[in-house]
Amino acid sequence: MTLAGACALTAVPATAFAAPSAALQQQAAAADSTGTYYPVSPARLLDTRSGLGAPKAKLGPLSKVDLQVAGRGGVPASGVGAVVLNVTITGPTMDSFVTAYPAGETRPDASSINFAKGWLGSNNVTVKLGADGKVSVYNRNGSTDVVVDVVGYYAADNSFATPGGQYEWFEPERVFDTRIEPEGKPSAGTTLEYSLDFGADTNPHIKTLVFNLTAVAPAKAGFLTAWSGATSRPTSSTVNYGAGVNVPNVAFVQTTPCTGSEAGQWCEPGAPKFKIYTSAAAHVLVDFVGAVDDGYSQYGMRFQPQSPTRIVDSRANKGINGALGANATARVEVPAELVTADTGVAVMNVTAVKPTKNTVITVWPADIPDIDKPATSNLNPYANQVVSNAVLGIIEPTAAFKVHNLTGSTHLVADVVGTFYYPSAAAERGIAPKTQPRKAEVTGSSHR
Repeated sequence: MTLAGACALTAVPATAFAAPSAALQQQAAAADSTGTYYPVSPARLLDTRSGLGAPKAKLGPLSKVDLQVAGRGGVPASGVGAVVLNVTITGPTMDSFVTAYPAGETRPDASSINFAKGWLGSNNVTVKLGADGKVSVYNRNGSTDVVVDVVGYYAADNSFATPGGQYEWFEPERVFDTRIEPEGKPSAGTTLEYSLDFGADTNPHIKTLVFNLTAVAPAKAGFLTAWSGATSRPTSSTVNYGAGVNVPNVAFVQTTPCTGSEAGQWCEPGAPKFKIYTSAAAHVLVDFVGAVDDGYSQYGMRFQPQSPTRIVDSRANKGINGALGANATARVEVPAELVTADTGVAVMNVTAVKPTKNTVITVWPADIPDIDKPATSNLNPYANQVVSNAVLGIIEPTAAFKVHNLTGSTHLVADVVGTFYYPSAAAERGIAPKTQPRKAEVTGSSHR
């Protein structure tokens, strides 16, 4: 069964993707690859259930595995600074957390994914590569199986002949929501097919879309898999969920152009499209937060990996003083030592710690005119749950973001794992950081 939808991004200002001159195109071709993004087809690197990448055994308490990443799953053996992973927890025997960090470094005071006994779920984790191209995966309490899939990597230096993609943020916006689509709740085994239209000039340059994907009210435990659709569905998963539990996860999803008989019917010719598969009956929410192009956008950014650094722990009045109450907003300033004047986005792992009620956590930029709290979500924690999700937080121009809690009260924790910055080439061209929103007027349709 296939559900197909089209979404047109018709109101993106021309300056968002201004066509470069021939001179700038030559400059881009000669530019180094440092910090640029290279997607890979999702590939499994670790599965403790089967013995892939580590011994066939649950990861025990206070223990870690050093996972070889470089040279596997489409990741080059050298020249890689950081990788984008999807980390899945299944069958934990106790409440715990797992931390992924550069192998060879001291384990940081940070977490990558938090979970309860018996939990099933996943989290998008960007992590700097350590010694010999490895990542350490540490478990705190009890025993749990851990599954790790790689979806992309960032160049550490100018080792690669061709620069990868650059990231551009967009104002967070919900672009698809099956709860309001006429076809209703997707049944088990449904493949959703969607497209975003950036315009004929820009569409060919979009290679990866970045979303916050949420599974809502699944009928039973299962998973979502998001991929380009250009190949058969990969064996990896993007969002893992339990029965009746709303679960979000950030996804870097490769795209493929709309071509052939479908063009002009449900999607525009050349517009980037992708697929989402749900193994169980579940609603699917798609919040668009950014795109990775081929260097076309004048507002493209590159990634600087960092060792995980805790910037918020409301339990200790760090970053936020005390628990965040109902319908309350906190303003968080990223420490100066983690950013530069060219920093636009902080890549974080944000954790809600034991909210008093089921709630929704939303993050957005603090000081960009005309950007108010979006109708999107970053976390959907239940009462007394400890749950994490990756957040690509827009922090320009003042190195600050806002975070809102909907109901009850909750403590929050945030760990920074890297930043996106505007390359020097942009400064040399006299391009200021992007301080105007890129809000899209979204129209869509769908059919089965």
